[in-house]
Amino acid sequence: MLFFPEISGRFPVGSITFVSPVRPSRAVGSIKLRNATTAHEHALNLEEVAFTAYYPTEENLRTAKGVHWLIRPVNQSLRGFAKFASLPSWLLWPVVYLFGTLIKIPVYPNAPLLNPAKVTFADVATRQWPLVIFSHGLGGTRTAYSQLCSRLAASGKVVLALEHRDGTGPACTPRVWGDNGKYPSRPILYYQAEDVILDTDHHLTNPTPLPLRTDQLAFRRQEIHIAYQTFCRFLQHDPSLEFEAVDECEIDKKTWTEIDSVSGQGPVCYDENVSLAGHSFGGCTVLSVLSSHPPSDYPSLPVTHALILDPWLEPLPTPGPVPILPTTAAPQSILDENTLELQYDKDHQLPRMLVINSETFTLWKDHYTRLEDVIAAWEPQGDGILTLVGSKHVAFSDLPMLPFFRTSAARTLMEVTSKISIAFLDDKLEQAVGTLPTRKMEIEIIGKRKDRRPKRKLVGTVGDVIIT
Repeated sequence: MLFFPEISGRFPVGSITFVSPVRPSRAVGSIKLRNATTAHEHALNLEEVAFTAYYPTEENLRTAKGVHWLIRPVNQSLRGFAKFASLPSWLLWPVVYLFGTLIKIPVYPNAPLLNPAKVTFADVATRQWPLVIFSHGLGGTRTAYSQLCSRLAASGKVVLALEHRDGTGPACTPRVWGDNGKYPSRPILYYQAEDVILDTDHHLTNPTPLPLRTDQLAFRRQEIHIAYQTFCRFLQHDPSLEFEAVDECEIDKKTWTEIDSVSGQGPVCYDENVSLAGHSFGGCTVLSVLSSHPPSDYPSLPVTHALILDPWLEPLPTPGPVPILPTTAAPQSILDENTLELQYDKDHQLPRMLVINSETFTLWKDHYTRLEDVIAAWEPQGDGILTLVGSKHVAFSDLPMLPFFRTSAARTLMEVTSKISIAFLDDKLEQAVGTLPTRKMEIEIIGKRKDRRPKRKLVGTVGDVIIT
């Protein structure tokens, strides 16, 4: 077998994928499938939520490490990646088959959760694991960011990596949970624009620049709220909850639900220390969640931190997005409609927000200018964006870390990203950045593009952190 690099950190890491039905199932948005079996089949249907948990566990010499990196079945993932890349399946078959059968994530499958009440570091006792919810980008999966998610888990966090079933992943097969069992619905492969039909009337009355992505964002927001509430019910040992592992293995429920006799708390802090994280369209999803009212039947998420990696902003409304105040009553925007200026409630603390940008996205001038304006709504002091010299958009995912492809630069960028991310979530960002090579932004011209525009790059060494 081929493995990603071993995860260094305080704890060994376990992993298990949970699934739960959405009852009643619901259609989201107005977009329909072009080649549907029925004339009015919605493209986006919430039937089941799924997420892979990465979490601290104990060293287990009786269980071998190794979780498949490519989502099963392999042939379905192959078709999905081919659609995403707009390439014939036969061209990708050798690589996908190699990765699908041989490459594994070095974590313990279906391992018990480590009891945090038994862990002590120096003079600090860890009584609960903080919760992080991670949203993948276009073409991503619940395992496509395993290196970063595992490092967060190894630092002492429970990370839920969503499998978004909105046509942004290569492939997935949600199941319908009937009264007499579970059965698969249609497979969902990556949606290209030609796969769907817009509702013209809806689009004319609700114009958006990217209608498919807009509906997918609405779907993702509901997925995140449902997944969070479902996981909370699991931690609360709700006997009415329908909840299982994706491979139907036995879940060690006791380690997830046991109440500590000293603190009176369970092992996961889900009610006051929740972080949202995401890459690319996942970063866009985080901003969308924080700037949108929750679904009518769900409370606001108790988000304290938002970690955003190379966010793609195009699907979001302009001007904005702006924060939404989480309240028990109807949520209120903090944008003053008369002045278009942000009005902060002194009694409310907005989530801390950090963007880690790639060099590629920072050099995207118009996008970066908008990013600065957006992040200023959450971080008005202007210190919410860092850029990593020498990084590309995929640097935050597992792709550069794959066997045969990874380089020393890829390792450096993943280590820096992980160190900054962990420190930010632990409220120790300033100390961590102080141990890294930092510099101010300098841009140099290194030639011309094919369209004769200047070709630019950031001055510095791979992994340098640019503070703006």
